Amino acid sequence: MVNINIDEVYIRIEMLGGFNIILGETRISEQVKRSSKTWKLLQYLVANRHKFVSQEELIETFCEDEISDSPGSALRTLVYRARNTLAKSGLSCADSIILTKSGGYSWNNDFRCEVDTEEFEALCKKAELTSGEDARLEMLLQAAALYRGDFLPNSTGELWVMPLARWYRSLYISSVHNALELLLGAGRNAEAGELCTKAMRIDPFDEKMLEYHLRSLLAQGKNSEALEEYNRMESMYYDVLGVEFSDELRTLYSKIKRPAMADSKPLETMMDEWLEGAEFPGAYYCDLSEFKTLLRVESRSVPRSGRTAYVVRFDTRQEPGAKDGGVMGQLGKLIPASLRMGDLFTRSSPNQYIIILHSLTYEDCKMLIDRIMYGLETKHLAKVIGFSIKPIKPIY
Repeated sequence: MVNINIDEVYIRIEMLGGFNIILGETRISEQVKRSSKTWKLLQYLVANRHKFVSQEELIETFCEDEISDSPGSALRTLVYRARNTLAKSGLSCADSIILTKSGGYSWNNDFRCEVDTEEFEALCKKAELTSGEDARLEMLLQAAALYRGDFLPNSTGELWVMPLARWYRSLYISSVHNALELLLGAGRNAEAGELCTKAMRIDPFDEKMLEYHLRSLLAQGKNSEALEEYNRMESMYYDVLGVEFSDELRTLYSKIKRPAMADSKPLETMMDEWLEGAEFPGAYYCDLSEFKTLLRVESRSVPRSGRTAYVVRFDTRQEPGAKDGGVMGQLGKLIPASLRMGDLFTRSSPNQYIIILHSLTYEDCKMLIDRIMYGLETKHLAKVIGFSIKPIKPIY
């Protein structure tokens, strides 16, 4: 065993976004080609480094499935492999980093050691107790920077990892929410947008995060980007979760669609800004709340204009998120390509599209539906789709 001066050893361990042990210029990272059980033992000892871990606990966690009359011997072999793995990777203190004690093992805390999970949690707690907004924000941003990804992402199937991973993620999301509120309040909108982008890669289905992201884009005058992001996320929520956005997000959507205009602007300029993005060909897609509003407008105009208007609904029995977008993905392409620019459509549920068709007879509407169904038949998807057609009820 090489003699090591403990005071000269400083170890940094990362567990957020991946498992890495860093000693000076030596960086040891878990790799698939190495023994996964060996790395999981090391991870477990680090995660529990402030306590003694009994032999029984380790056997139950790592050696219970061993075909052996001596699980204790299997555990000793696993500990030996862990030390040997670290030594071969260049860690000079590998032989003494795991302490053998009567009845169990522990991480050697005599070595100076920093672990990112401990730093992250300490910063979040310290920020919670700090009253000054500037100091609090700085701590929250430091904590967010430490969170490179979820806790031990390559060991997510381990029962002991799951609750810790959920805890650290929830703490991260909460701290980011708090940081974003302070950033937006201080007018640091671009920084807020960058933080949202990172956080949404980690948890893309946090509605509050999306709300902050849209607010940051609006504050920067990026209404077109905000609208694109809203529509993209709305479709993803339908496909993956099968849910609609909250009322808060829909209220924010109205601000995105109708940005405030100064009274001093010429009418032509105001119309150009309001019509921004409306030059795309094909039918007009709108969210469900806007579709309902336009349907009410249409029902009032039908009696005065004397024209006919119909509502068509497509229903699919295929699960959302199927390969290549499935039938809903194909419908989302075929509908705007088949309709006219004056027609409207929306996605009213994960398995449903609804269309408003103007100035057509029932037979014309049926021909248009047949055209869409033919497009589905060529992709062998027509058998999972159904449709219904009804005239719009006039309101006098």
